Amino acid sequence: MSTNELIVSKEYGAGELSREALAIRQTVFVSEQGVPLALEIDDLDDRTTHYVGFTASKAVTTARVLVNAHGENWHIQRVATLADARGHGYAAKIMQTIIEDAKEAGVHTIDLGAQVSALGFYEKLDFKVEGDIFMDAGIEHRNMVLTLN
Repeated sequence: MSTNELIVSKEYGAGELSREALAIRQTVFVSEQGVPLALEIDDLDDRTTHYVGFTASKAVTTARVLVNAHGENWHIQRVATLADARGHGYAAKIMQTIIEDAKEAGVHTIDLGAQVSALGFYEKLDFKVEGDIFMDAGIEHRNMVLTLN
């Protein structure tokens, strides 16, 4: 594997991948963006699917997915990439992996709360803005939805 090749792994619930994901999230959200650790760590890590992207065996990007009770909607959360790994398309690859998995699972929609500064990133993946700006952890967000079928 070249140093820039991204390998995406996924795992449901708390485990090794969720620990790798949390380390990335703590660096990006807590250290860089000032989100309180008490808000970043929640009770959803044990009931979400964690996607983690690795380059040369280093975890560099992550996202997690919460599936609604009926399975027709996936909610993406905690999309983050380490600063020194940004600009390589890693977050886009992890998102595309989630979208493909959702299509294979027959999911109708995927939604997420995007930081306003990242709206353009998600729009390139065909997510559409819905609703007004809202605050989450002191950061402006917008709801976004991708309709799959």
